Amino acid sequence: MAGPAHISINVRRWGMPNPPEGDVAALKDAYATVAHSFSLAMAKKLRCEKNGGLPAKPVLDPA
Repeated sequence: MAGPAHISINVRRWGMPNPPEGDVAALKDAYATVAHSFSLAMAKKLRCEKNGGLPAKPVLDPA
């Protein structure tokens, strides 16, 4: 049986020829929420201990 592994997921916005319209902060939160949802689903599917340390809901405060 293999030992623990580390997976890193990064998200980048690309391919947008024009700057986004509307509330840019809300758009960034939406991107972060999608990335969190994907990461959490992947951690659950891989049966990571404590869901890989991810909280149940995304933390949208800037670091």
